[in-house]
Amino acid sequence: MGWQYSEKTKRLFMDAVQGKSGTHVGELENADGVGEHGSVACGDALKFMFRVERNEEDPTRDRIVEAKFLTFGCTSAIAASEALCRIIEERGLTPIEALKVTNQDIVDYLEGLPTQKIHCSVMGAEALETAVFDWASKRGVDMAALGIKQANVDEHEGRLICKCFGITEPYLRRKIKELSLKTVDDVTGAIKAGGACGTCRGEIQDVLNEIWAAQSCGCESNKGANDETSTCPTGVDSAKASEAPAATTETPTANALPSLTTVVANKSGEYVEQPQLNASENGVDRSAEYASASPYKRAKLIEETVETEIRPVLRRDGGDLEIVDVKDNLVYVSLTGACESCDSASTTIELLVAAVLQSRLDPSIEVISL
Repeated sequence: MGWQYSEKTKRLFMDAVQGKSGTHVGELENADGVGEHGSVACGDALKFMFRVERNEEDPTRDRIVEAKFLTFGCTSAIAASEALCRIIEERGLTPIEALKVTNQDIVDYLEGLPTQKIHCSVMGAEALETAVFDWASKRGVDMAALGIKQANVDEHEGRLICKCFGITEPYLRRKIKELSLKTVDDVTGAIKAGGACGTCRGEIQDVLNEIWAAQSCGCESNKGANDETSTCPTGVDSAKASEAPAATTETPTANALPSLTTVVANKSGEYVEQPQLNASENGVDRSAEYASASPYKRAKLIEETVETEIRPVLRRDGGDLEIVDVKDNLVYVSLTGACESCDSASTTIELLVAAVLQSRLDPSIEVISL
């Protein structure tokens, strides 16, 4: 299987999409707090809402009694959103107490998430924070007086680093420090930055080097997520600082067309070159055609790309792939043959199937293995 989900994750996902009693998919009219994070254009979007039981004497003691969500995204996004609602209701939290719910709490509740899907839990925590500050505004609660600052305010105004997913430098810096992200792959797994065309991975590595080098030398200038002066005043070369994480060898990215399928993972999990698997030499960029196509034509373009560029590679090793469904830019697939039980199935999905579709058609295409 492409993604190894826990049984609880799969159960919460299925219960939510089937609308079973006690689940939380839906709109909450006249919600006391509403927060959104992500965008449909970037492939994942979440709208989180809650209603409180008001405390007429002290609004900070309002208690959340109902939570709902609307999610555009994959299995992990739906399951993580459902988990967030359940955590808050089951614990009987006030909005201010709910701010302490982290993305790790969501991951733990789901009994784990694949590394590449951690960003779904981060999305829930961000939407929750926005919803709490919306509630505070409506109830006249002075969050600043309580010593609580909204972390994600105005972060959309910073320099855009990842254009594919709309990730700005202030937001990137905050999440690197909050989640202790050490490598570019850590960043991609947590907030998706660098996971599509890949052109920003070098910039992400520069920010990582700068942040961790500054911390190792005691530099205080990186403390603020929105701090413009983020260079190290002691003159430490962040790229050479001994405490800074070393730049990792980059795996193929979707914009590097000549090498999309020339690198695979062997049984030891190491990436090795296999030039005979190069299926990209005759590849055609059809992104303009895809962008103006109808939903039906988009599905056909996906099928054609799989047939001409992806399936031949899989069949050379005794594997194959079945397209189960296509919904907008979500492509549901099932690996068959030798690929079905392969230890590198998730790598095949990421570095071959998703990478080819993203580079040929649209960077926001997401491949979900069933």
